[in-house]
Amino acid sequence: MVSSKNTALLFLAVLLLSCAAMASAARGLEETAPEDDYPAEAPEVAPEHELLPPFPGLPSFPKVELPPMPEMPTIPGFSFPELEPEADEP
Repeated sequence: MVSSKNTALLFLAVLLLSCAAMASAARGLEETAPEDDYPAEAPEVAPEHELLPPFPGLPSFPKVELPPMPEMPTIPGFSFPELEPEADEP
């Protein structure tokens, strides 16, 4: 059975290796990135409302008749106690 100390060391070693691999991959991408292959100005894009077809209207839904709201049951003889106002201490 592997102890928690060995598991922690293994986890840290794997984490270090993955960070090193990610740094190496990022460095490689930076070195192979194109310098200035981009056009001087971005091409004009038509406004979004010209690209999309008109939105169809929603169908009319039937009016729903709901029964009246039921009364909340009460407990006979129960009432909440009155709160005493808090006195400001000088």
